[in-house]
Amino acid sequence: MIDDLAQRAKPTLHTLFLQATIVAAIAATTLVSGCGQSSDSQPPAAQQQAADEQAQKQADEKAWAEAEKTGTVAAYTAYLQNFGSGAHVSEASQRIVALNEQARKDADEKAWADAEKTGTAAAYMAYIQNFGGGAHVAQARQRVTELSRKEADEKAWADAVRAGTAAAFTSYTQNFSSGAHVAEARARLAALEEHARKEADEKAWADAQRTGTTAAFTDYIQKFASGAHVAEARQRIAGLEEQARKDEDEKAWAEAQRSGTAAAFTSYVQKFGSGAHVAEARQRAAALDATGRKEVPGIDIQKTCQAAAGAMVSLMGGTTTEQDVNACLDSEQKARDQIVKDRATYSAADKRQCMRTNVYLPSYVEWLTCLEMERDVRKMDNRQPQFGAGPWSLPRVNPAINAAGR
Repeated sequence: MIDDLAQRAKPTLHTLFLQATIVAAIAATTLVSGCGQSSDSQPPAAQQQAADEQAQKQADEKAWAEAEKTGTVAAYTAYLQNFGSGAHVSEASQRIVALNEQARKDADEKAWADAEKTGTAAAYMAYIQNFGGGAHVAQARQRVTELSRKEADEKAWADAVRAGTAAAFTSYTQNFSSGAHVAEARARLAALEEHARKEADEKAWADAQRTGTTAAFTDYIQKFASGAHVAEARQRIAGLEEQARKDEDEKAWAEAQRSGTAAAFTSYVQKFGSGAHVAEARQRAAALDATGRKEVPGIDIQKTCQAAAGAMVSLMGGTTTEQDVNACLDSEQKARDQIVKDRATYSAADKRQCMRTNVYLPSYVEWLTCLEMERDVRKMDNRQPQFGAGPWSLPRVNPAINAAGR
């Protein structure tokens, strides 16, 4: 029975499916028919506006797609000009700003690369002028400062080299103490100073040689203590001093010979203890002294001094002391030595008159006094009168003067 019911149910379900399909088809047909009737029922102006909007939208999208494809400022600018209220205006403006910024950066980098390639102060200055807010302005200014300093340094160095003087190199080192050529400038300066010192040394030496005096060579040594000719200058001085000593020695010897006295030869020996004629001078002085002592008569000065001391006691009172006698003996001996020394200056007549042994208590002191007085008187007699030979007459006086004095 159940199987029969199942067999009956199958046709029923199939029938229901067919019925549902037919109903759906009828509903769809009815809907399409209704829609067609609604569209056909819109006014023509509204339909045109919708069509225009759709066309504008499509043109906007197409223009934007082309601008995106081109990707240039000009393309985006054209889009903005043609579609001022388009859907992509804001984005187009942003793209233009970004492209302009990128172009500015590219131009900045290119200008900087060109300036770096040129490497001159003018190139960096041009970059600064054209890109005042560029990425490399600070570096460009630094390069300009460095290059300007370098150019000034090189110019100053060229000027110093061209001048070639110590003053020029000194000025360079003062103005560019950290310049590229300071070491060389100092070396040049040292060389010039050394050259100038050598030239001054040679000139001073030439002057000293031309003068040829001890003072000139001494002055050279004082001014150029480490000069090239100091040793030779000292030798020249020693030679000149030796020659001067020899000349003075010979002159003194000639004067001693011309005088021919024991005193003259003794004086020569005293002044020139190592002179060339000392031995001979001593011999001459000894011989003359011996001769002089023979010429001066001998007297008993002991007796004379004892008698003189006794006479003083008689006159002044007191007692005679050995000291008084010794003082007298010393005076007598010195007087005799002076007579022997100066005997050549006394005339024979004066010697005969003064040096007498046959008087009471002869004394060398008295003889010397007599000889010197006679010699000095003769010298005075030999002088020429100051006013010439006489007679002399007084100048005439104006009578008015005498009258005024009365």
